[in-house]
Amino acid sequence: MSTTMDKKVILVTGGSGMVGQAIQNVVKKQNPVDEKWIFLSSKDANLLDTQATNDVFDKYKPTHVIHLAAVVGGLYSNLGQNLIKMRLNLKINDNVFEATRLYKCRKIVSCMSTCIFPDETTLPLDESMMEHCDRF
Repeated sequence: MSTTMDKKVILVTGGSGMVGQAIQNVVKKQNPVDEKWIFLSSKDANLLDTQATNDVFDKYKPTHVIHLAAVVGGLYSNLGQNLIKMRLNLKINDNVFEATRLYKCRKIVSCMSTCIFPDETTLPLDESMMEHCDRF
């Protein structure tokens, strides 16, 4: 039997994106009792800002982080602003990784988004398609 001290607090940055929503759907189905999941969107915190990032970590005190947040756009946006987006995403990553260190998180998993499309799929893509990744 788990105690309150055993409870994992999992913070998901980019929780409103495609992968974040897919994880949220799986968590809802599994309903783990020894875990608290927090799904952040850009409306919850500006991860480009160091203090705002630290404030989120201080508020939720995560033990684990799934870092999915990124400045993203469509194909043409990525092509036209690749350096700008790379620099912004490096800043987000630096803030999140440093916060995981400062707040002594046990584990971080980080995934960066790119503009990719599988060869054989229907468009538009949505988060429900992520539940069966073997299709990709």
